[in-house]
Amino acid sequence: MNTHRTHKKLFKNGLLFGALLLGIGLSVKEATPAKAVTANFNGPVYRLYNPNSGEHVFTMGVAEKNNLVHLGWGYEGVLGTSYYTMPGQTYGKVPVYRLYSKNSGEHLYTINTNEVNQLKNYGWVNEGIVFYDATILPWNQETTVERLYNPNSGQHFYTANWDERDYLKKIGWKDEGEAFSFTSPEPPHSGPLSPA
Repeated sequence: MNTHRTHKKLFKNGLLFGALLLGIGLSVKEATPAKAVTANFNGPVYRLYNPNSGEHVFTMGVAEKNNLVHLGWGYEGVLGTSYYTMPGQTYGKVPVYRLYSKNSGEHLYTINTNEVNQLKNYGWVNEGIVFYDATILPWNQETTVERLYNPNSGQHFYTANWDERDYLKKIGWKDEGEAFSFTSPEPPHSGPLSPA
């Protein structure tokens, strides 16, 4: 399934946020992802997609990933790799926080603690650190994830795909710049990643 083409069609037709506002319940159960905090911050960060609302969720939690897939969220694979500890390396650690709005059902990801504190004043819930940013790691292999904002709907979207970013900018989304980055390439896994 070409998720870029599917998202492009949804954005073009204005259905993505409309589904969120109307709460269209096709045959997929709604679910709020579990609290983001995880004990092990070394490893893959999974990207999941809610076909009802168009929202994406990023998590390192295998149990959270599997639960959301069971509830009907689409599994889109590994977005990148988070490292908290690297043997023999000393570097600063930049946490990426996940916040949740009970009003809109949206999740927001940020490395900016001032933004975290500001949004809490508007009813957003800080779900904690979801993974770590790779911007200041001592090597240059990183995948940058951009954050875009839709001024009409208030929705945020995160992408490492430049074509997707450019398309959204063309249809009116505002580029808020780099949200966070991941190391790349991904570390070897013990087996294939699967949604189940």
